[in-house]
Amino acid sequence: MLVPVFAAVILVGIEGLPAFPPVRAAHKLPYVLLAGGLVFAILSWRALRVTPFVAALGSAVAVGLPVWWMGRNVLANNSQKAIVVVILAVIAIAGTFLAAKLRRPHQESESPFAQAIFATSLAGALVAIFGGYMGMAMFNGALAAFAGGYLLVAYIAYLRGNGPAFALGGVAAWAFAWVAFMGILATALLAPQASTPALLLAALTLGVPLLTLDFATVRGAPRALRPLLLGALAAIPALAAILVAWSQYPG
Repeated sequence: MLVPVFAAVILVGIEGLPAFPPVRAAHKLPYVLLAGGLVFAILSWRALRVTPFVAALGSAVAVGLPVWWMGRNVLANNSQKAIVVVILAVIAIAGTFLAAKLRRPHQESESPFAQAIFATSLAGALVAIFGGYMGMAMFNGALAAFAGGYLLVAYIAYLRGNGPAFALGGVAAWAFAWVAFMGILATALLAPQASTPALLLAALTLGVPLLTLDFATVRGAPRALRPLLLGALAAIPALAAILVAWSQYPG
């Protein structure tokens, strides 16, 4: 619950209290995040067995409802943004389905998912800067700082012998991922010149490490370097997103 609520507080701190009832898409995002916090609180309270189909359906609702509420007017008047948002939604739904289907609980401590969330938000911040919306740049940057703090604490615990310190699974993983993805979606909706390929690459950063990377990838490396190397590998799509956004920056 606290992950989306923290994101909502940060957004209010950046852009001020939203109007009520909200009028613009930017005013609606804090309410979306607060509603997400309530949903994740309920999900964490009730132990649920999530099948791939249920996970994909939940992802479709978690992405589709906020997009429809926040961006229906924007998307109706901008076909390019509509296409980008639809592709992002497909990435989220397909990634959620594959994550639920291919991953096993014991692998959560071996996946650089937390590193990928940090990289996604950082990429989203820079894509928003190059796309002409400082509000979303600051919001995504704050999410990156949040994830970075989590990683720092986890890394210290890992060095002190806590092997699964980087484990981020269950409802906590979905909450972190949803908030980071909402940052990308909001950037796609609100940033006037956000690069389409950069947005897609930033979104893909969430899925690549979950499906393809774990500690076995860097088994030969010293133990202290393994999370760092995995984080660097997980960040490759995010780095590509930043470079693409920079190369397409009109200024």
